[in-house]
Amino acid sequence: MSRVNKAPLSLSKLSALMKGKEGKIAVLVGTVTDDIRLQDEIPAMKVTAMRFAETARARIKKAGGECLTFDQLALRAPLGQNTIKH
Repeated sequence: MSRVNKAPLSLSKLSALMKGKEGKIAVLVGTVTDDIRLQDEIPAMKVTAMRFAETARARIKKAGGECLTFDQLALRAPLGQNTIKH
């Protein structure tokens, strides 16, 4: 897939999409970016993505969440249970 087709997703959108879905793993084929407009604490969430912006990774980890690679996701949920595609 080319870079053009990998749309980034901001932390504010991701936290809104994951609201009420605690315990599930968000899966994104693209980049997770930080959103400085989001001043509130983000919820603890598990996210799998192709790439994370350093500030986004730091905020997810600070909130008690996890940033996973697709290799780690394959070991943790080989059949894709408890995952949400974005």
